[in-house]
Amino acid sequence: MKQTKKLTVIFMLVIVAMLTSVVMPVFADDTKTEAINEAKASFADLYEQINPSVVYVYVAQKVEGSTTSYQIDEFDFGDIFGPQFEEFFRQFDYNDNGDGRGRQEQQEEEPQLTYGSGTGFVWDEEGHIVTNNHVVENAVEITITYSDGIVRDAKVIGTDPDSDLAVLEVENPKTDLTPVTMGDSSILKPGELTAAIGNPLGQTGTMTQGIISALGRSYAVGENDGSGNYTIPDVIQTDASINHGNSGGVLINVDGEVIGVVMAFSSYTHSSAGIGYAIPSNLVKRVIPALIENGEYQHPWIGFSGVALTPETNEQLELDHDQRGALIQSIQPNSPAEAAGIVAGTEDMEIAKGVYVKAGGDIITKINDRDVKAMDDIIAYLSSNTSIGDTITLHLIRDGKEMDVDLTLAARPNQAQRAANAAHANEEAEEESTDQGKASLGVYISELSEEGVGVLVNNVIADSAAEDAGMEEGDIITVFDGVEVTTVQELKDEIAKHLPGERVTVTILRDGETEDLRLTLGNTLSR
Repeated sequence: MKQTKKLTVIFMLVIVAMLTSVVMPVFADDTKTEAINEAKASFADLYEQINPSVVYVYVAQKVEGSTTSYQIDEFDFGDIFGPQFEEFFRQFDYNDNGDGRGRQEQQEEEPQLTYGSGTGFVWDEEGHIVTNNHVVENAVEITITYSDGIVRDAKVIGTDPDSDLAVLEVENPKTDLTPVTMGDSSILKPGELTAAIGNPLGQTGTMTQGIISALGRSYAVGENDGSGNYTIPDVIQTDASINHGNSGGVLINVDGEVIGVVMAFSSYTHSSAGIGYAIPSNLVKRVIPALIENGEYQHPWIGFSGVALTPETNEQLELDHDQRGALIQSIQPNSPAEAAGIVAGTEDMEIAKGVYVKAGGDIITKINDRDVKAMDDIIAYLSSNTSIGDTITLHLIRDGKEMDVDLTLAARPNQAQRAANAAHANEEAEEESTDQGKASLGVYISELSEEGVGVLVNNVIADSAAEDAGMEEGDIITVFDGVEVTTVQELKDEIAKHLPGERVTVTILRDGETEDLRLTLGNTLSR
């Protein structure tokens, strides 16, 4: 009897355990479903709240350096229609040269236009619209359409190409507008829910949902115009679907705050691949007020370039294996870095087969007590925490000794100034090429594991021919001035056949597509 009771108790416990194991997942699934439904409802409410502040931007842009030509053939009215009709048709011949024999060939030049669209959003109660600079660059006509279909003309009143932001002033803006609320991008974490609202592929008022995939990305901006470009720091990466037309739209959090301005996406197929990018809101909050007030924004600037330390670099420099920091490669003339006595590398050091860095320069380990692991950390800190005229402290290692160097920030040269400096440098290179050493692209390169493809660009030296032409880390050089190259040595041999100052064409492979870059060779040793 006791044994029977014991078995009965054990059996009941087993049954309870089995029921628990079945019921708990059900409860868990119910909880998860409830949370998902709440999130969906929350985003639905946010759409109703924020979409009225998002606008459709339609732009007519001038194609630089091009015109549309209309040629009118020469003919004689009398010969074609007979003398009795000659005077009748001549009244419509606005190009009659006066000799009674018809019209001369003439070309009427008009700007050649291209048309595009993007997104913007209401910034303030005055109705200013924020969008991307690349959406309205070279615009000759801009219209914006509010979410209710009302259309207004607009004009650009401020641009900052280096952060890819622009501000539009709307003619007779609506009075019942609600500006967006800007959030704090410094407190974001990967995995947080987010949503983008914009006009992808012309589909107005589209909302896509995702998460913050990563933070602290750097994104290069600028065209290959020889002026060089900078990177936007602390860029937000999201898997919310981003397509052409989303540019200039909002990336929001679950509280309805704008945490970023959508700017680009990465894809091998030129369609959404779950890798979208947004300019962080904290940078936007610094730039936009200046664009409204002054039409431009001046970025704080140090004026040096560097590369991140790696275990291979540390071994060559006899540093601790895990030492972090930025090894300075070059100093720009007349920069705060030059004034403060920052030291750049001078000796070529091979850290891997065909991969070189400049040794002998300062190693920056902190900026105002903020740890530095790479140049991106310095750029991000300057962007989010400093202004022109601020004095910062760089903690660095020089010749094995640690020290602090104070430096006063200046204004970064704008695109026009950089273009002028690049042109001046090119002129000097052409004039003095005979006694300035060997021609150089200004890149660190290495072999590819796949044979017969090209040469991999590991890094691009600041203010070099490659940077001026828009070459980027990760590009694959396949052809140098008409000659196919498949190894580092082949590329070096081809560069050696040229002199500094010569213009060449370099074919690169980027994101699965080939692109030709025109550049003027520099005058430092090729690497």
